[in-house]
Amino acid sequence: MSGLTLYTDKGNFRAFKILIAAEYNNVNIAFTPDFKVGVDTKTAEFQKLSPTGKVPVLNTPQGALSESNAIARYIARYQRDSELYGSTFFESGQVDSWVDFCSHDLELPVSMWIYPVFGYMPYNAAVTAKAKADVSRALQVLDNHLSDKTYLVGHKITLADITVISTLVYPFKFVADADFRAPFPNVMRWFDTCVNQDNFKAVIGKVVLCTTELTSGGEPVVAGATESKKDKKKKNKGTMDPKDYPKKEKAVKKEKVKQEPKKKEEKPAEKATEEPPAPKPKKEEHMFKIMDREKPSPFVMDTWKKTYSNCETYEQALTEFWETFDPEGWSIFRGDYMYDSDNSVLFMTSNLIAGFIQRTEEIRKWLFGTMTIRGEVGKGTMPITAYFLIRGDSMDPLIKCNDDAEFYKWTKMDIPASEADKKLLFDYWTSDTTLEGKPCLDSRVYK
Repeated sequence: MSGLTLYTDKGNFRAFKILIAAEYNNVNIAFTPDFKVGVDTKTAEFQKLSPTGKVPVLNTPQGALSESNAIARYIARYQRDSELYGSTFFESGQVDSWVDFCSHDLELPVSMWIYPVFGYMPYNAAVTAKAKADVSRALQVLDNHLSDKTYLVGHKITLADITVISTLVYPFKFVADADFRAPFPNVMRWFDTCVNQDNFKAVIGKVVLCTTELTSGGEPVVAGATESKKDKKKKNKGTMDPKDYPKKEKAVKKEKVKQEPKKKEEKPAEKATEEPPAPKPKKEEHMFKIMDREKPSPFVMDTWKKTYSNCETYEQALTEFWETFDPEGWSIFRGDYMYDSDNSVLFMTSNLIAGFIQRTEEIRKWLFGTMTIRGEVGKGTMPITAYFLIRGDSMDPLIKCNDDAEFYKWTKMDIPASEADKKLLFDYWTSDTTLEGKPCLDSRVYK
C-alpha cells in the first residue's frame, strides 16, 4: 500500500496504534513530524481532510479517514494473513471488544491523569485521584483476563494488544510508579512482552518504566483526595507550556524568583524523562527481500499458505506442496527444544511456543510451519518440536530475528525426502491428535 499520509502531532499516543499496526502489516505511511495542532489544523487544506479539526487523520488515495480507532482498524485489516484482527470471525469481535474497552474505560482516565502533567489542562487533585482510581479498575480487569493468557485475544498479538498498550505507554513511563503497578503482575508481564517486540520499538522506542510519579506541581494524589487552596496555588505555579512536553523539569517548575536556578540542579530532572520518540527510519532491506529479487523462486509462499488454509483435505494440500516445492530456494528444518526438562505446566509451555511464534513476525512472509507440544502433562514429559519451511538454506535469519531459536537443535531435512520424512512432516503440519506415538497437547500453525 502506498500514498498514505498520517497527519498528527508529535508524540500523540492515539497515533501509536496506527503506526505499530502499519509495522506489523508492512504498510508504508508518510509521517508529518513537524505537524502542529492549532496551527496546521486551521489551514484550509487540513479542514478539507478533517472538518472537525481533530487529529490523527489518514489521507488515502480514496479519501481521508479520521478517528484513531477507525484508522487503526483500516490498517489492521489490510493484510489478512497477519491476523491482527483475529484469526476467526469470533476473534475479530473480541478485538473490537477490547478496542472499545480501551476507548471507554482507559483512554479517558489516562488522559485526565497525564494531561495536567503535560500542561494540556489545569491540575485538579480530585480529578486526578478519580482518574487514578479508574485506571486502577481498568488494569484490574486486564490483569484478571491475562492471568492465564499471553495476549488479549488468541495466541498472538492483535490490534487489541496494540491499542491498549499504546494507551498505557505514557502513564507507565511518567506517572504510574512501581507501587501503582505492583497489584497488576499479569499486565506488566504482558506489557513487557509487547513493548519489546521490534514492531513496537520501531514506533515507541525503548520504554523505561516510571520510578517516581511526575505531577503538575502539586503533591502526588491518591483516590479520595480533594483540592485545597494550597493545591490550587501549586497548580497555578506548575502549569506547563505544551511546546516543552513532557520534560520533567517543566512539570515541577516553581514560580520564578530573583535568583536564577542553577543548571546543575536541573540536570537530574533532564535525565529522568525523554522526549516522546519520533518514528524511526524504515529498516534496511531484509536479506530475504534481496534474495527474492536476485534469486526468484518458482515456489510462492503466499500461494502455499492459501492452499494449506483452504484445502479440502490435507492429503491433497501436501501432494500439491511436494509437486511445487523448490529445494534450491527453500529448506525444511526440524527444531527440537533443548530444555524440555524445564516444561512442567502445560499453559506455561503453550505460552512458550506462542511467544516464539510472535517474536518471528519479521520473517512471516518467508516462513511457514508448526510448533507442537506432545506427550503427557508433567515435568519433563512435554517435548516441544517445530517444523518450519524457510527461504534459503539456513536457520540463521530466524535466529537473528528471534533469540529463542538458539534454544532449539535445528536439523535440515534431506531432499529428496524419504517417505518416512514426508509422513513425519505431514503429521506435524496437520495432526492435532498424535505425534510420533504421543498425544498432541498443543499445536500452533505459523502462516
